[in-house]
Amino acid sequence: MKSEFERFYRENINRIHRYVFFRVGRNRDVAEDLVSEIFMKAHRAFDTFDETVSKSAWIYRIAHNHLANYYRDRKQDVDIEDMALTLVGEDGNKTMERQETAMILQKALGMLSKDERQIVTMKYLEGYAYEDMAPIIGKAADTIKVATFRAMKKLKTLCIS
Repeated sequence: MKSEFERFYRENINRIHRYVFFRVGRNRDVAEDLVSEIFMKAHRAFDTFDETVSKSAWIYRIAHNHLANYYRDRKQDVDIEDMALTLVGEDGNKTMERQETAMILQKALGMLSKDERQIVTMKYLEGYAYEDMAPIIGKAADTIKVATFRAMKKLKTLCIS
């Protein structure tokens, strides 16, 4: 079982880290602490993991619940549209350009529906494959692919406007 969990950990660590990182305001230290706690919970409950049901929905649910508890304990409500997407550049001009682009993107993300925002975030910020998103979202991978295409088209239009 130890080697099975190690394989599971290696397959999911980067994805869960990205998921947490963007939900804690890009705070690397907090993200690392929370991810460590998430995988400790997963390790303790690994005997309930059924890979045939879903390869990632199980750990995603643990991470989601852990983050909810984290914010509840701090009496904070945070959603992706509340987080600043800031990028640091090499010089002042690049930093300003990137921050402006990030602000436009953040505003446009806020104009998407909650479902659209979720699929765009999962696909492009967290790196999920459509097949991994399906059991989490509860829709077929092909349906999510089409919805993602439409959401990205809408996002691009909003960013240009």
